[in-house]
Amino acid sequence: MGHRERALDNPINWSFPVGRLFGIEIRVHVLFLLGAVVVLLHAFRSAGQGAWLSGLTHGVGSLAILFGIVLLHEFGHCFGARRVGGQASEILLWPLGGLASVSTPHTARANLITAVAGPAVNVAICALVGVLLILLTGSLGAVPWNPFNTGTALAHGSSAVHLWLVILFQISYVILLFNLAPVFPLDGGRVLQCVLWPAKGYAEATRIATGVGMVGAILFAVLGLVSGATILFFIAVFGYLTCWRQRQMLKMGAFDHENEFGYDFSQGYTSLDQETRPQRRPGFLARRRAARAAKRELREQQQLDEHRRRVDAILDKIARQGAGSLTPEERRILQTETERQRAIDE
Repeated sequence: MGHRERALDNPINWSFPVGRLFGIEIRVHVLFLLGAVVVLLHAFRSAGQGAWLSGLTHGVGSLAILFGIVLLHEFGHCFGARRVGGQASEILLWPLGGLASVSTPHTARANLITAVAGPAVNVAICALVGVLLILLTGSLGAVPWNPFNTGTALAHGSSAVHLWLVILFQISYVILLFNLAPVFPLDGGRVLQCVLWPAKGYAEATRIATGVGMVGAILFAVLGLVSGATILFFIAVFGYLTCWRQRQMLKMGAFDHENEFGYDFSQGYTSLDQETRPQRRPGFLARRRAARAAKRELREQQQLDEHRRRVDAILDKIARQGAGSLTPEERRILQTETERQRAIDE
């Protein structure tokens, strides 16, 4: 996917690659960078005179943490897809979150595992950071269980390490809670779809999940307008349009034509039939055994080629000087080749 032509008339393609990990291309949308600049300018202005450096440091650090957590979340979806025999090719970081381009078998189990794998990363991050906060302060109160009010948690410590751990926990926790909302196309909405799938069938489960998603999008939009959270309003608009398009696809009988699976607002993902789905990617130990076997085969082939070269040289010597000119080592090599040929003939 990373090497195909990208139509620039589609705004979602206004991105550029920044690296590749585990065979997955990582791309950043230009609007993501513009949004980062806006956030940094706001942090700079809010800090006031004399504190601009600390404000800028806080802004850059928070953005870096957000970028890292969203990226890890998307890798969770990618590895989840691979775990069930699917494929993962690209991750896009854009203003509304992240999109992972994956393909999965068209089963409820495969899609459920892929959907849950993203939030599972956030759970792991929160668990690890929470333990570190407790060990650092000796108090459960140091963990910001209420992500929208970190004052109590910050009161349990004054070090820079404590501050950044609280910020790390808060960002991962908010992403986790938001994505668990049973509103399609958030991860929670996809989980709802997968839970209904076995009993209702794919089409009906998708209709129900997208219907809930459209209602949830309207509620998010109202909340965004009331609270002044512009980003939440745009998220709601995108989510509503995604649900609407998915329902239109259902009406046309196109159930599995999309291939973006996002931590926030992906537009579906390709489902593969059981007969055509790729084989499950071998594990680390299997790949290591295969690599060792390949090296051993190459080494044996090189040894055989060298043996044949020496045999040819010995036969040429016999033709020129006679068998009596052979050294004991040359006679041994010739005897080994005779036994090898006899074993092949038998």
